[in-house]
Formats: sequence, C-alpha cells, structure tokens
Amino acid sequence: MSEIEIGISDNQDALEVDQEKIRRTVEYVLGRLCGNKSANINGLVSGNGPTAVSLAIVDDEVISKIKEQYFGTAEITDVISFDLRDNTKGEREFPDCEIVVNAQCAVREAGLRSGDPQAELNLYVVHGLLHQLGYDDQTQRQAEIMHKKEDQLLEELGFGKVYGGTG
Repeated sequence: MSEIEIGISDNQDALEVDQEKIRRTVEYVLGRLCGNKSANINGLVSGNGPTAVSLAIVDDEVISKIKEQYFGTAEITDVISFDLRDNTKGEREFPDCEIVVNAQCAVREAGLRSGDPQAELNLYVVHGLLHQLGYDDQTQRQAEIMHKKEDQLLEELGFGKVYGGTG
C-alpha cells in the first residue's frame, strides 16, 4: 500500500469548501483507478511509492493569471492540472501533481444548472486527476469517455451525475 499525501490550500472567498470531502474524493479516485477496486478511504491505496497531490482552490483572478503564465492566455477556466513527476506517465501510474480548481467558477456553473457548488468543485478535482491518469478530452470521443468516467466516480462518491446534466 502507498500513502497519499494530499495538500489543500484554499485561497478564495466564493465558497466555503468542505476540504474533507475534497480529500476523500482524491483518495477514492486514486484508489479506484490506480489501486484496489474497493478504494480505501484511509489515505492508503495499492501501488508503488508515495503519491502527492497538491490542490489549490482559487478564484477567477488567480486561475486566469496561472493560465496566462503557463499557457499564454489570460482566460478563466475551471481546472488546471500540472504533472510534477520527473518521468513520463505510465498507464494507471500514481500521479505527483498540482491541481488548481476554481471555486468561483464552481459557484457560477452550479447556479446556472441549479446544482451543488461542492459537487461542481469535486467534478473539477476529478477532472484534473483524470488528466493526470492519462484521460484526455481533446476530441469529442475522448471527452465522452472522460465525462462518463467523471459522472461514474462522482455517483460512487454520492454526488450524483454532475457533468451529465450539462450535455
């Protein structure tokens, strides 16, 4: 079993974040997709070596600055993830990553669909983790596969289908 090191920094005022739910989401997704099917929720997953996931919960202004710094365009987005491993990704390999999620965007998007901002924020966390685990959404087919997996995981976590209602 490997220990999951999860660091969460909350640097925004748009949403009172349930950090314990975010932590459980990370542990569950990594356990489910990289380790055992039962997805141990006690900070341990099967696999090799430690796993480090750093989560930054930010607002529109901060994520826009990050997007400009790393991608050359100052756009507001929901999530950005960075692979911090020295080696190349292997399928189902545990990530060492930084995931930046936009709580202000989560509140806005949930409001547009009469949804739960906490569930929306957890969708962003799952989305960032899936990118780190080799999923992509550059083509319509890839996006369909990724969004189906997001909804499956979020349903298993008790959030229900979050992405599925956005069509």
